[in-house]
Amino acid sequence: MHSAITSLQALRALAALLVLAGHMAQLEGRFLPGPVLGNAWLLGFGGVDLFFVISGFVMVYITQGAPRGQASVISRFIYARATRVYPAYWLYTVLALAAYMIIPGSLNRELADLEIWRSFTLWPIEGDLPVLHVGWTLSHELYFYLVFAAMLALPARCLPWLLAAWGALAALAGSLIPGFPAIGALVTSPLTLEFILGAFAGLLVCSGRRKFAIPVLAAAAIWLSVAALILWPQSEADFPGGWARLAAFGIPSVLIVYGIVCLEVDGRITAPQWLVNLGDWSYALYLSHLLVLSAAVRIWSRLVPDIGIAGNIAFITLATATCIVIAWASYRFFEIPALNGTRAIGDRLFAVPPRTGSPGMASRIW
Repeated sequence: MHSAITSLQALRALAALLVLAGHMAQLEGRFLPGPVLGNAWLLGFGGVDLFFVISGFVMVYITQGAPRGQASVISRFIYARATRVYPAYWLYTVLALAAYMIIPGSLNRELADLEIWRSFTLWPIEGDLPVLHVGWTLSHELYFYLVFAAMLALPARCLPWLLAAWGALAALAGSLIPGFPAIGALVTSPLTLEFILGAFAGLLVCSGRRKFAIPVLAAAAIWLSVAALILWPQSEADFPGGWARLAAFGIPSVLIVYGIVCLEVDGRITAPQWLVNLGDWSYALYLSHLLVLSAAVRIWSRLVPDIGIAGNIAFITLATATCIVIAWASYRFFEIPALNGTRAIGDRLFAVPPRTGSPGMASRIW
């Protein structure tokens, strides 16, 4: 059993709050007069890139010392990833679909325009978003999990070479062959490199290569500051995509994850418990926040008179608190029971052999 790296949960909380801030700024500017946050807060969408890097790191960490080349191990891995992603996602997709049906056009699209089966399966959608808008990121997650699962068929020593080859192929295909349809665009997306680089960060940390945490974090801070000054979006359309997004947010996210985890593993920092708790709720917060904010801003703009900056600050505070409370309730009363139930089923379905090696962190070698 792996011990938890609490700093990763804290970083998950940060990522979810960043995305929430981006959507808060977007909706405040659209529905409320005299917005407080401003378009610079749209940079919070970079929290998605931090999520991707964390996912790559975690997959390496949880498979350290696990048996390789066995169908039961690979099947259990895929089952565990699917049952982590889908149940809560389906819950909020159903709620989003209900909003379309009860209040037509409530989320800026008509019911007839929705790709429902693709949304529920997380199959990539050509030129559009799933019913639950944030689901597009989960398509990238599942793609990474499936390819990573295939790599578990080979010995652990092959993993760095497999990851490097995958990254090179994705980069070459995405650069040299433009105009892919939906599934091809997913497979060749530069965002795949964020997962892969996160996995390499996991390999470095787990193997004891943890010496340069402070310089790496300093580089990440400088990198993000320069990226923010260069980008400084005036609207959502200005947020970068593709290679520019990888450069602006993916690379510094890798540096942040590497640096923070190195410091924790070597006993130099401890994540605050409240942030770790919020990290536990981060998946629910990520899935639910846009629905909550969309409903809240519409209700607020109709029922609360304009009282200037104070009114906007009150809305931001109350809406954020509501998002967090709903995320906690979702985690406590839905996610935990669903995870416990699916884990019990998995234990009966898959006979996974014991680990062949220690899952712990290697002593620092540099």
